[in-house]
Amino acid sequence: MSSFVSGKVEIVDPQKTGVSSISSLEVNSTIQSDFIVATGKGSRMEAKDDPVTWRLGSLSVGKWISRNNFWLHSGSLLFCSDSNTSIVISTTGSTATFEGKGTVIIEATKNGGFKFIPLEGKGVISSTKGGVKKIIGGRLLLILGNPSEFGNAYDIDLNLLLRSSRLINSFPDPLSSFPKIGLAIYIQELKLKGKYNALIGDATSNKNLQMWKFGKNTGVEPPTKQRSESKKGFFKGFFGKD
Repeated sequence: MSSFVSGKVEIVDPQKTGVSSISSLEVNSTIQSDFIVATGKGSRMEAKDDPVTWRLGSLSVGKWISRNNFWLHSGSLLFCSDSNTSIVISTTGSTATFEGKGTVIIEATKNGGFKFIPLEGKGVISSTKGGVKKIIGGRLLLILGNPSEFGNAYDIDLNLLLRSSRLINSFPDPLSSFPKIGLAIYIQELKLKGKYNALIGDATSNKNLQMWKFGKNTGVEPPTKQRSESKKGFFKGFFGKD
């Protein structure tokens, strides 16, 4: 059930045709499985289905295939659960299953895969090709291909993500896991001591990515493209906007 709606958020009923299939999403509305949810620029929505909180970011399109199975066509998604659960996430070209609890941001990439960004939590994520990885707060995984497999795991700046992500800080009620996210930031700072040198944006293909390097005097430099040596050798730092 939707608990918060900001801006222009619409749902599409696949059982109807034409204009009658599209309607605005209202607070306290029940979102049926297979109803497509689309957010406009600067818009976002939150839905709660105990024990999971879902948030859909700006310019995002997706749908619940079933209660714990979400398909993200484009844009960004956050899910948060304080209890152990099993969540299936899929995009236009990849699928993975998370089992555990925590707070995770998902962002679809142009190559059909997605970024899996745990902010905090405990559990494992498994790919359809058979790989299994333990999740760690602040350690990003890229999910690629069909059947899906993992790219390498890399640490991102949780503190920067927390301060800049509207999926976290542009909702009236804080996430129930907020204290745990704060602890994950503290632990990461102790381990990595701020050793970050790049922000990485969208993966436009399985061999190309966009990179913003930190300049010594000017802050962030314009984006450049970098080619990986192989599909598994992707990213040495990764950060996604929502």
